[in-house]
Amino acid sequence: MWLIACLFIVPICAAPTTQNVEADPNSRLMNNILSYVAEDSSACGTYFQYACGKYAVRHRDDPFTEIIQMLDHKVNGNLVQLMHELHQRSQSPGFNESSVEAKVLHFYRTCREAPPSTRKMEHYLRLAPPGQALTWPQFMPRGEPWPKAQFKWMKSLGHLYRYGFTNVLVNVLVLRSSENSNRFRLDISMPSLEGDAQHLGGFLSTLATLQIIGVPTKSILPLVRKIRRLESAIRVLTEVDDDDESETWTLRQWEYKTGYAWQGFVESIVGHSVSHHYVMQAQNAKYFTGLKRLMDSTDAEVVANYIMTRFVLYLIDDFIDSNEHIDCVTDMRRNMNLASNLLYKERFLDPATLQQYTQEVTKVFEQLRRQFLLQINENRLGLTSEQNSMVATKAQHVVLNIGNLPRGRDHRSFVSRHYEDLVFPLPDFDYAREHLNLLEFRTRKQVLQLNQSAPTPDEFFYLSDPKTAMSSGPYYLMRLNIIVVPHGLLQEPFFAADSHDIFKYSLLGFVLAHELMHSVDTVGLYYDRYGNIHEIGPQISSSPRFVAGLQCLNRNSTQYLDERIADIAGLDLAYSTYFQNSSQMSLTDFTTIPPQQIFFLNLAQFFCGDGDPINFVGHDNDETRLQQMLNGFAPFHEAFGCPAKSNQPEKCQLW
Repeated sequence: MWLIACLFIVPICAAPTTQNVEADPNSRLMNNILSYVAEDSSACGTYFQYACGKYAVRHRDDPFTEIIQMLDHKVNGNLVQLMHELHQRSQSPGFNESSVEAKVLHFYRTCREAPPSTRKMEHYLRLAPPGQALTWPQFMPRGEPWPKAQFKWMKSLGHLYRYGFTNVLVNVLVLRSSENSNRFRLDISMPSLEGDAQHLGGFLSTLATLQIIGVPTKSILPLVRKIRRLESAIRVLTEVDDDDESETWTLRQWEYKTGYAWQGFVESIVGHSVSHHYVMQAQNAKYFTGLKRLMDSTDAEVVANYIMTRFVLYLIDDFIDSNEHIDCVTDMRRNMNLASNLLYKERFLDPATLQQYTQEVTKVFEQLRRQFLLQINENRLGLTSEQNSMVATKAQHVVLNIGNLPRGRDHRSFVSRHYEDLVFPLPDFDYAREHLNLLEFRTRKQVLQLNQSAPTPDEFFYLSDPKTAMSSGPYYLMRLNIIVVPHGLLQEPFFAADSHDIFKYSLLGFVLAHELMHSVDTVGLYYDRYGNIHEIGPQISSSPRFVAGLQCLNRNSTQYLDERIADIAGLDLAYSTYFQNSSQMSLTDFTTIPPQQIFFLNLAQFFCGDGDPINFVGHDNDETRLQQMLNGFAPFHEAFGCPAKSNQPEKCQLW
């Protein structure tokens, strides 16, 4: 049955990749673009409706809502095929049970074949108690009181941190030192309750959560009220403390500052004893002194139940409650991202193809960088020579990492060593057990960074957070000055290595330019090429022309000003790079559509979609983003012959 299901699902997963079968990549990409265009709309009206008007109809039955999800669906379909191949190989003599392939296959098969009971949150909680020789309150034998005196909330949080559980009462992260980006420090701060997964849900949602984890029915209603009141009190404390700057403290200094005995907590995080001279980063002392008073006056069982409920919400947010093939490879990518990257590269990107892709992507990026350095040299902001030099030096040293694998290492041996201490000791399939095992593994790798120097750019790979690990979207790492381009991005219709340059610069080029602009947005400016805070950044961000540019960009108010900077400056950079530098610029003989229109039509592919606008996280919705980018952008209005409007907004510009 397992084999039959695999053979059935792979063609379904691969279907979107075979819609366009023209031999010429330019014709394939052009036809894809035109299939979304709503001819009865006007490009000069709502451009999103014109360029993307038929997207929803064309993809009505597809399991994705935009182009990055489409690429992810293709990656996942390929990985389903690979899991089938590995399963076949595992039946043969000589299959290495300690290999990366064997470990990936074990987790995938666990996701596919584990009994449903092993996914229940009650099962998770029995496997992950609040401490040694301690259980969660609802699991006490009938009639026996829960031993409140044994429960210490800090000790419990330290114990649960092994699964990456944090941002509850205390937020603990392993970060690069604010003083020296080559060193990692433990960073302690108050929690943030802003994200949907970072606080209790509504009353009924919390009630339902307690029901599914076995809290006795008669206890649920009063318990819901108590833990919600506790979280409200915590929220008040976070709103009072406005200290958001990390400082370096010794353990003794921080204990004196807050009145807490932090040593046992820190030792449980780092996994070994530390002295009072142990150095860490910390902030929000006012919050922690208030928290101490709150914890001292709150019943220990209420605190334990609050921690337990938040732990369950954390686990729910980190797992996929499905054993479908596509869902399980998505889960595999999230939990074993480095292994997934390696196996995808080795199976679906032969060395010659990967070399060609790498050369093309690097060529586009280097042209963008060269053009950006020219823009910096024009000095539109009127910066001093020192300020201009800092920005140019940072741009010159942005590193491009394709595939999130270390550039200067043998990938197979590197990944094998990374996973050598990951063991699945039992052959049976228990989803919660293996999920918790992988959470421990991921957290252990993060904590180990405290004892190591930061890797060089050639040795670097990003220990991805779960959301990033599942996505083919590129991203900029600010403290590292690195842009990561996942292998999954290098697929049609996003990228075709042998296509015309206009397709590369208008889509891939825009996305790379967008990420490059994050190196000089309102936050990126504060860090130099090494990722250290630099005093020149605040000078630039407070300069008159920079401030005026920000005010212009925010005339249609947005919560995501840095994203708007990256969008608008990225478009300007990608357009000017192509039309001022490309040797292929006039050779668009595969269509009668002018090159300028092709550029903007292909650009729109990044924003076309039919998802609910409320699902956008960290950005304005795609229609708004596209419209804001094109407002006042003269090349766009000229390309489509849009009439000049008396109320046409001026073009906003920083760099």
